[in-house]
Amino acid sequence: MAKPLPPQILQPGGKKNPASSTIKTGIVLGDNVVWNPTSLPNAHVVLIGASGSGKTQTLKALAYELPKLFPDIHILSIDFHGDLELPNETCYPLNMESPYGINPLVLDLDTKGGGPALQAIAVAAVFKKALLLGANQEGLVINILNSCYTVKGIAQDNPTSWEKEPPTFADVREEIESRIEDGCKESQKLMLKLAATFQYGIFDKPQPPLDESPIIRFDLSALGKVPGLAAIAAESLIKQLMDSHRIMGEISDKIPRTFVFVDECKEIKQSRTIKILLADGRKYGLSAVLASQRDAEISDEAIANSSTKVVLAVDQTEVSRVAKRFRFAENLVSQLQPLEALVRMGTEGHRCKVKPYYERVK
Repeated sequence: MAKPLPPQILQPGGKKNPASSTIKTGIVLGDNVVWNPTSLPNAHVVLIGASGSGKTQTLKALAYELPKLFPDIHILSIDFHGDLELPNETCYPLNMESPYGINPLVLDLDTKGGGPALQAIAVAAVFKKALLLGANQEGLVINILNSCYTVKGIAQDNPTSWEKEPPTFADVREEIESRIEDGCKESQKLMLKLAATFQYGIFDKPQPPLDESPIIRFDLSALGKVPGLAAIAAESLIKQLMDSHRIMGEISDKIPRTFVFVDECKEIKQSRTIKILLADGRKYGLSAVLASQRDAEISDEAIANSSTKVVLAVDQTEVSRVAKRFRFAENLVSQLQPLEALVRMGTEGHRCKVKPYYERVK
């Protein structure tokens, strides 16, 4: 059974934090607790807090302060509830009326691990999880996607062709319809599985660049009405970020290039790409801030690979499990009030009253 943090290094709010006295710059979470990811093994953050605990205010506080700490930082928020807005952001709402979309078929241009064949496999795997496809349907999706890339003149053995305009899901729909006309019964079944995805249309529309603004928010709040859509959109965005940062190469220092914020990380709990990001993103300057209301929605990988862990007030039914997984004493977790947090940075734990976003923008 996991032991709680030793009490002698758990600093209550209002007392001097010896560790913070050695950090000249950083983000003051609250009281004397200062967060500076360059002083930690990685900049990943995992945060848990029930409704009303101050989770959103804490997330927005971090996102708001990061550009002050790292002037060249880029922030991309994957917003499932539509409440992570920040000053001076560029927001792309994804819904049936929006002109914006996401293209899951954008290629990884890394010749060591990219190209249409691998992208087809990756997209099919995402669809299998999100839409509960069977093995035969997953294989059919791979075959259809490869055909769509071929029509666009994009070939696995010709890396120069990878820079051509990729197909969209409008092309995928046309390919499936063509196969149905030819009598393919499996394509008919697949069309039924993908009908809502096609009807919503967000994967047919032009995708905005992910680097045209320092602060970008994709508002996915409308996608929750269609099962699987939000997960596919989030996975596509995270994979494109990971692919682009890998191509940029490893960073020479510990200053991150980009932070991706994901509230309600249940949508990506089983994401293969987020696991890769958590394990390797640090090398390429890509960091994740993952938040959820419930412990069950946070993966073991997220907790194990994040140097910073923030526990806000949780439902009393979750106190025991949260205390065990985040390695804080149960009584400390059970006593948390709104905007009170237990913060673990590396091996040290701290307790503080979080300074919320609304106080920082006054």
